[in-house]
Amino acid sequence: MNVCKFKLLCVGAIVSVMAASSCSANSGSSIQAMGSWWDAGDSGSTYGFGLRGTVGITQEIGIDLGWTYFGAGDDVDIDIPGFDDNITLGGIDAHAFDIGARYTLPAELYLGGGLSYFALDHDTSSIDGEWGVYGLVGWSFGGEHVRGFVEGMYRYTEGTIEYDDGFKGTLDKDVDYDGFAANVGIMYRF
Repeated sequence: MNVCKFKLLCVGAIVSVMAASSCSANSGSSIQAMGSWWDAGDSGSTYGFGLRGTVGITQEIGIDLGWTYFGAGDDVDIDIPGFDDNITLGGIDAHAFDIGARYTLPAELYLGGGLSYFALDHDTSSIDGEWGVYGLVGWSFGGEHVRGFVEGMYRYTEGTIEYDDGFKGTLDKDVDYDGFAANVGIMYRF
C-alpha cells in the first residue's frame, strides 16, 4: 500500500470515528492538529505537522490514531570500506502513523504511548518502512471544546538505508531514527 492511500485511510478512519463518537457530549474524544519538532537520531533535527484523533472510551481513557509528516533532517553519511572518503546523502523524510492509548489525569495532564509505522523516504537511496514505538506526556488547556495542547514525546525506530553507487556497488548503513520530540497544537474536544 503506498503512502498516499495509507494517509487517506487514516484520515478517513479518524473522521469516521469522530463522527460516530460526537453523539455523546464530554466523551473524551477529540481531533487535534499540531506542529512538531523531532530530534530524529542519525537524521538530525526535523520539523513537521500532523493530525490525530482520540476516541474516548471513558472520560479518562482514549485510543489515539494519528499521522505526522517530518521533512528531511540532516545529511546521512555512508562509509565506503577501503576508501578514505564517505558518501554524504540528504536527509530522510518520514510519515509516522501512530496508534496508541492515553490516560488523562486531573488538571488535563495525560500520558500515552503506542506503536508507529514509519513510511521512510529518501531522494537518492532506498529505505524501507519500519515499525517503532512512541511514548508521550502532554497537557491541554483552554475552553470546554476548543483547547490548546503541548506534548513531549519519545519516538523510536531503526532502518537501513541502501545506496547503489554504481562503481563501488551497493552500500548500506543502519540508521537509528529515534529521539525526543515536541508537539504544539489545537484540539476540538467533543
